Amino acid sequence: MGGIAGSALAAAVSNAGALGIFAAHGTNPDGVRELLAQMRVATDRPFGANLLLAHDLVRPADSVLDQTSDLVNEALNPLRREVGLEPAHGAPASPARDVEEKLELLLEARIPILSIGLGNPGHELVERCRRQGTRVIAMVTTVEDAKAVESAGVDAIVAQGAEAGGHRSHFAKPAQSGAGLVGTIALVPEIVDSVRVPVIAAGGIVDGRGLVAALALGAQAVMLGTRFVATTESLGVQAYKQALVEGASHETVVTDAASGRYARVLRNRFTDHYAATGAPTLPFGWQGSAVAPLFDQARALEDPDHMALWAGQSTGAIHDIPSVAEVVRRIMEEAERVVGSLVSRPASG
Repeated sequence: MGGIAGSALAAAVSNAGALGIFAAHGTNPDGVRELLAQMRVATDRPFGANLLLAHDLVRPADSVLDQTSDLVNEALNPLRREVGLEPAHGAPASPARDVEEKLELLLEARIPILSIGLGNPGHELVERCRRQGTRVIAMVTTVEDAKAVESAGVDAIVAQGAEAGGHRSHFAKPAQSGAGLVGTIALVPEIVDSVRVPVIAAGGIVDGRGLVAALALGAQAVMLGTRFVATTESLGVQAYKQALVEGASHETVVTDAASGRYARVLRNRFTDHYAATGAPTLPFGWQGSAVAPLFDQARALEDPDHMALWAGQSTGAIHDIPSVAEVVRRIMEEAERVVGSLVSRPASG
């Protein structure tokens, strides 16, 4: 959750007894240094950092970049005008290639957990982490990818169901938005049965019922994203948080307009307009550079219609904006009640 999961959110999750993970991919190396320093002050509990690998971050040919940029700008300029920005022309700035520098900072800090998305960390990276005492978890969307990251030596695998908000953690961008959209309840047991390392369930889980269900499917833990966006500690603007409270599960869409990679977001003016234009998207990194000024302006204006509202299909079960500690408390108490009701329920037949 780049730009959302800062040190306050991650530390609050850890202090509440769970494992907080801050987003290292949504900032630059100096930002990572600051986040690490803040985490060391804010918590003495284990925590982690998340990095998006995106091995496909390859600059397209100039002719392709220029032609696609013209179409992208044609689609985005009406939205830019709506928030008071001038129309843009030409190719956007090239994305920063600082993943390796940020990785070095995280490993020098000997963070307890490194969470990887959008790619296979590979054996070499896993071994580098292991030498620093850092455990690696990798997010996948298919059984094939789960087996690949297990072969690389990861310590745990996050099985990301189709319901999950944010980027679909494919190793490479699929040809269509619907590819790899296997629901959590189907994906988790399939991956559990296919690997030997612990599996963490993600996608559509916001409460104790989801936790118990995931454990029943064979997961060892759950990973929550959307539920923690709608908390007092998240960096999301208030309009974003309120949109989650007011949203329904059917109001999310999977789009590549927000970054060049497919991601689940709340449907809004941005997603509807971009889809209606039929415009292509630039590759991952470049598309993000193209939309960044629009999203930044929308955040400054508290305008939820002109930004990417990363969100899973669990929004219909989010009704308020409490503290992180309150969210964790509710989940654990509800999980205990659910387990108790199942144990006390008389057997049928």
